[in-house]
Amino acid sequence: MALDLSPGARWPLLTFLLDKDPPVNAEISSFLIRSQGRMLMVRYMFGANLVQGGGYDETKIFMWRGCPSRMEVFEVDVTGRRLVGQSGVGDGQAAFVGAAHTVMVSTKKFPKIAANSVYLNYYMRQRGHFGAYHFEDRKATQPRAPKGRSRRLYPFACHWELEDYLVVCDV
Repeated sequence: MALDLSPGARWPLLTFLLDKDPPVNAEISSFLIRSQGRMLMVRYMFGANLVQGGGYDETKIFMWRGCPSRMEVFEVDVTGRRLVGQSGVGDGQAAFVGAAHTVMVSTKKFPKIAANSVYLNYYMRQRGHFGAYHFEDRKATQPRAPKGRSRRLYPFACHWELEDYLVVCDV
């Protein structure tokens, strides 16, 4: 994978550089997020062949509803034009990723949010994905159930936690 920073480009573009074919039947979602003056890329992959022929370390793959899955974090080295692997999003931090927005939250200021974790947005949760992935124990948690009388996502219908608002912010 390479980072394309061509002059005149509106946004940085991630380009795949592969020696072999990408995993078949695997879905890959990548998210850029700013964290304490640096840029991180969070990549979530799931698919049947991440283990079988995917070339990934089996100890870093977790099962979610019977499907092999993997969460990765890279620091974007703009000057070096490369991605540097990280062991998570950082102690005292949690990333909320979505289709349009990403945000890093201090878990010291908001202790109910799990540190060194990635929370998926509502849309991905509705498609059967997990709620959050925790790098410390490499475990995924169930998504929280929608709140309110109709089970739809209406913030004014009940008491919501910060996590609920951040998960729904870019539905």
